[in-house]
Amino acid sequence: MNEAMQQIVERVWAEHIGIPQEWSAREATEFFETEATRLSEMVGQLQIETQHAVIRAWRAAHQGAEPDYLTQVGLINTARAQAEEIVLSQELYEQVPAEDLSEQEEADQEEWEAQVAEEETYFQLPQGQDPTSVQRRNNPERWRTVYRSEATEEIEAAVRTVWPGSDAAFRYWMDLLWQSRVEDGAPVPVMPAPPVTQLRARRASLHAQHEMEDLVAAELRRRGLPAR
Repeated sequence: MNEAMQQIVERVWAEHIGIPQEWSAREATEFFETEATRLSEMVGQLQIETQHAVIRAWRAAHQGAEPDYLTQVGLINTARAQAEEIVLSQELYEQVPAEDLSEQEEADQEEWEAQVAEEETYFQLPQGQDPTSVQRRNNPERWRTVYRSEATEEIEAAVRTVWPGSDAAFRYWMDLLWQSRVEDGAPVPVMPAPPVTQLRARRASLHAQHEMEDLVAAELRRRGLPAR
């Protein structure tokens, strides 16, 4: 059983979900141990799938080259972190009451951003992309590279409004894409959404929303992650 996983389970239940008062100390301990074992097994199973996808993405980004030992260790660790993020989000954090979600989402976001910063060693540029062209401010692909701009708080809030309940990985890349599109004057979803009587504006807003969803989904798949 993973002790770190049990600590996470105990903390979330104690601080956010709430331990039933009728449980004895022994019952609570047995529940936490069983739940931690279940989540750890799910992470291990998902890691195998994610690990293969992450390594394939690295090979694709490096013209089919094989990662060396240290790089492969880093990729495996990345796959493990991604698997834990997905399992915890779906199996544990979804049980957190809505009023406590913002604090948990902020912690998830910080963890994800730290992970992505580490991954920049492996995914700095799309395959075949000229670095000098990526640096151009009018290049719409810069949001996927180290040359992007960080999203403003207003854009982060808009992303959470348009896609409530989305996971940290989706929000991270959608924040960056939205920021670049605002800088470029490209269409983004209108906030608040246009009324149904304004058909043209509503159609344009929905088109931008779906287009951005497709772009972020493609980027997540490129990095070996679930599309949503």
